[in-house]
Amino acid sequence: MIISVRSAIAEDTDAVYGLLRTIADIHREARPDMFPDLVSKYTPDEVRERLSRSENGVFVAESDGSVIGYVFCDVIKEGRGTTLYIDDLCVDGSMRRSGVASALMNRAEAYANEKNCKALMLNVWEFNESAIAFYEKYGFLTRTRHMEKFL
Repeated sequence: MIISVRSAIAEDTDAVYGLLRTIADIHREARPDMFPDLVSKYTPDEVRERLSRSENGVFVAESDGSVIGYVFCDVIKEGRGTTLYIDDLCVDGSMRRSGVASALMNRAEAYANEKNCKALMLNVWEFNESAIAFYEKYGFLTRTRHMEKFL
């Protein structure tokens, strides 16, 4: 399988939105108390608008002409420098553990370097053990921790 990563375009909206819905399913299943009605983090119009910008910080992975994953990147100011915030990363369930996420993260890191960012940052839910394992393998360390107590 050949995987290519490129900048997303507006025509990728449906494929990216479909992958966003799979993430919503995972969140809804793991935390129905927090995400009982979640369909997607973004609406199709919000995805299309973001993908329509000339420099959108969104990259898609393709195989055989089909979008099989994406990463949303945002450059944010932190202290005296900038950080690349990974807002979202998703790989089609049938393509997981085939190098797609690594290809997307490599592109995000290259983008961070292009933008002179000093670090990559992301948030991940504690229930998402496979994502945590991937990010740790990729070199991410825990920076902060949000905690909760159920009443």
